[in-house]
Amino acid sequence: MMEPVTTTAPPPVVEVRRGALIESSHRAHGCVIDSRGETLMSLGDKDHVAFMRSSAKPFQAAAALIRGIAARFGLTKREIAIIAGSHGGEPFHVELVRSILAGAGLNPRNLQCGVQAPLDDEARRELRRRGVNPTVLHNNCSGKHAGMLLTAVLTGTGLDGYLDFDNPLQRGIVDFIASVAGVASSDIIPGVDGCSAPVHALPLRNAALAYARLVDRRNLPEDVATSLKAVAEAMTAHPEMVAASRNRICTELIRAGGGHNLIAKAGAEGYYAAGWRDPQSGNGVGMVIKIEDGAQRARDPLVITILQRYGVLPLKLPRPLERFAAGPITNHRGKTVGEIVVKLTLNQEGK
Repeated sequence: MMEPVTTTAPPPVVEVRRGALIESSHRAHGCVIDSRGETLMSLGDKDHVAFMRSSAKPFQAAAALIRGIAARFGLTKREIAIIAGSHGGEPFHVELVRSILAGAGLNPRNLQCGVQAPLDDEARRELRRRGVNPTVLHNNCSGKHAGMLLTAVLTGTGLDGYLDFDNPLQRGIVDFIASVAGVASSDIIPGVDGCSAPVHALPLRNAALAYARLVDRRNLPEDVATSLKAVAEAMTAHPEMVAASRNRICTELIRAGGGHNLIAKAGAEGYYAAGWRDPQSGNGVGMVIKIEDGAQRARDPLVITILQRYGVLPLKLPRPLERFAAGPITNHRGKTVGEIVVKLTLNQEGK
């Protein structure tokens, strides 16, 4: 089994400034890799090993699709997108997950993801206003779990233990991720996610390669390519199912990057992954970053800055993305008191 890699700390890449001082700073590792495996850019250590967390969901979904759940249960693109996403717990998300389960003769009691309040602020406030407690369906991972349960029904591997590491369903997910990322299954380090499902750690460069192949599926086995294509098309067609109808970076990035077939998926603890197609070469490009201290306030501005540098996003951002970018910090009176700054020191080839 691959051991975690210990490296020299990279320089701070995101600074939080207040007045004349740098009040806080954040270090990061990351890389941009194309679908041929060529490194276009690296930040810190591209071999840094980190858990993909929810950034693995598109591949967990594809591993379910390769088993045939879409044909067996008649899944739509909306349903595939929510299986690959981290939904906000809005009413339409909750009802869609409920419908997916019902189509396989299942119900919310089969979900083992645990109860979580909606990630979407408005949906969370509405539950409180009505005096209604959140359920497992509001858990942002309930779509992923629904896809796993459908796989368990289809393959007969059993519902109670569908999250067990040694369950054939979970071993199949590890093998699928390994094949797309170009690593051995035994080199993927296992862990347990917040939703109790297995989570997977591998070098950032291999995760970036997987995202490049998510959008550029040439030279992959036909069944792998077909399942990845279904996931990519579902996510780009229904970004509101990947995250929320509003105010979530994944949804807004996918909406803004349509011309590059951008797929974007957040992970917890400062992890982010994206894949797009380079319009000049036609190659897929994958990007993965990991903020060392797990800070989202550093992660999102860094993601946007890199995507701007590669021309995936314009320098003048669409308004819904401005809230996630580097820029001024205002206080409760609306007065500018500081700024978030991205300082990229890259080991870079090409662009």
